[in-house]
Amino acid sequence: MVRFGDYSPGAQVGIMIGLATISANLLALLFFFTIGFDRPEQVIIGTTCTTVLVSAPLGAFLVSLNFKMKQVAAQLDHETRTDSLTGLSTRTEFYLQVQRHMQLCDPSKGAGGVLYIDADHFKRINDAYGHAIGDAVLQELGILIRSILGEWDHAARFGGEEFAVFLEGADLGKAKWISHRILSATRGIAGHLRVDGLNVTVSIGVAIHEPHQTLDEVLVAADQCLYSAKNQGRNRVVLAESMLSGTDHLA
Repeated sequence: MVRFGDYSPGAQVGIMIGLATISANLLALLFFFTIGFDRPEQVIIGTTCTTVLVSAPLGAFLVSLNFKMKQVAAQLDHETRTDSLTGLSTRTEFYLQVQRHMQLCDPSKGAGGVLYIDADHFKRINDAYGHAIGDAVLQELGILIRSILGEWDHAARFGGEEFAVFLEGADLGKAKWISHRILSATRGIAGHLRVDGLNVTVSIGVAIHEPHQTLDEVLVAADQCLYSAKNQGRNRVVLAESMLSGTDHLA
């Protein structure tokens, strides 16, 4: 049997009107042959009972259908905003939330720090241990990052093994401290997964949002620091200021 929701809107309306009409006529005949309609009060009673008996199940059906539609809409909304593997935000949601925060903050001040994170040699992990272990590593990274974030911070999986973190109101010192916490905790993922020979590390580039700077600009600065961290051997943190001075901040 074809589900009701598979019919066109016009057909659905026609079915409901038809069922309501048939039900009302049957009930009217039942009342006519049982109590009759000789007096006005009998007509009122019969009409009221018919209306209640027809509208109650129809109303319950419509309320149930509306509730299910809201559930589906909420689930779809959650899926578009959240990365299914790590539980972090999607790239699109990250841009939406962080740009909204930047618009609300004082334009003469920076909004916070941005971390660009990349799992080191992730392709090697997939090739050597399989994609199931690779997915487990990404899931653990998602859990780790979420556990370190503050109430107004935001994190997302940008795709593959890349992550971005926005630290609300953070200066370079705080961003460096958070970065090294992530760097250190990541080294424990292999032991947690109990996979022999597995080595999990990350490289992190850090930049601080400057007044009037766009999100794309600060992300580019953090990405340049990440690129520098990879070139210097990975498994380390490089900050924007260290790029200027020629020195790196290592774990």
